[in-house]
Amino acid sequence: MNKKILLYILSLFFVDNFINSQTLEIKTGPDNEDKVKVTMGGRIAFDGALYFDDKTTLGNGMTISDVRLTTKMQYKKWDAKIDFGFADKKVNTKDIHLIYNINENSWVKLGYAGEQLGLENWESTAWQKFMTPASSSQVFGSGRQLGLTYVKWNKRIYVSGGFYSDNDALSNSKEGNQGYACVSKFSYDPLSSNGNILHLGISGEYRTGNRDGLDENNKTKRIMNYSGDLITKVEKKKPLDFTITNVKDQYRFVTELLATTGPIFLLGEYYNLHVNRKKYYHSYNAGGFYIQSGVLIFGDKTYRYNLGDRRLKRPDGKTLEMAVRYDHTDLNDGVYQTEILKGGRMSDVSVALNYYVNKYIGFKLNYSNVNLGVYNNYGNKENINLIQGRVIVVF
Repeated sequence: MNKKILLYILSLFFVDNFINSQTLEIKTGPDNEDKVKVTMGGRIAFDGALYFDDKTTLGNGMTISDVRLTTKMQYKKWDAKIDFGFADKKVNTKDIHLIYNINENSWVKLGYAGEQLGLENWESTAWQKFMTPASSSQVFGSGRQLGLTYVKWNKRIYVSGGFYSDNDALSNSKEGNQGYACVSKFSYDPLSSNGNILHLGISGEYRTGNRDGLDENNKTKRIMNYSGDLITKVEKKKPLDFTITNVKDQYRFVTELLATTGPIFLLGEYYNLHVNRKKYYHSYNAGGFYIQSGVLIFGDKTYRYNLGDRRLKRPDGKTLEMAVRYDHTDLNDGVYQTEILKGGRMSDVSVALNYYVNKYIGFKLNYSNVNLGVYNNYGNKENINLIQGRVIVVF
């Protein structure tokens, strides 16, 4: 009985600390630094969408597009994170990593996390400007991979490099040798001052193809897949979903621009992709870009910059923001004697209104006009309009 009472008291103590601070500190030694900080958090996104379809019938409706539960641990120079997603009634691994902080401006990360490639693709879904990243960011951006990353920065310069496995590393479900990738990034900010930012960046990747089992000679088959949704989370059918087989390796480059002055921002990225393939198979080239701009209408008056990841910080509470984006994605290469290397073309114009209630809650409203070319998974040359809304809760 005494043990049950003790456990009850400890649970009440833990719940009280969690509710008040979301952080639990555990003393591990006599030194002030001998303590472990455990922080709990998460997010929930409620989405609704209405489609004005053309040829392909699309499903209006609602969904919970994102559910996250996150645990972080800090001990001296060490940080650890475990983050799982629960959208679509599935458990998805998001981030599982260990960080060693070399100093205030550099760290090394081991684990399953995003590659340091591009900007928008790694904006948090909690506070990204639109309902989804641009289609070009989805198709040509990088995903989470198991690997090792090094990052160093100062006020003007940000550099990173990493070595990663392929996308089968966690499930380890296919035969053959895993692929690998080397990624590097450099950005320069020549004139940032109060309320003004100019960020110029470039990142590149060399990747062998993702393994896809063994061929008849017991050699590893390699493929690459490029896909993007209809810039929505309610309709699941992807207009762009193209797989390249007989891959040797891939080169991917991203150039990025971020500029702000007071309450106005401008952000753009250009993607270039080249895939080398085995003998007798034609190489593959594709690319895309997006450009977006926004303004703080009322509330917060100035966009701010996070030096640690080179992205814009979330505006303060009680702020209304308006943003406009144009995006173009082209997976069409050419028609050759042995195959057709055309994965589809898609462009869209989107307008967003975002209201940041406080640091925990936000509302989003998006309108998009989407144009699809030929060779996509919908009807050829379709034009689709969609209106979407989201309520986001971060805790």
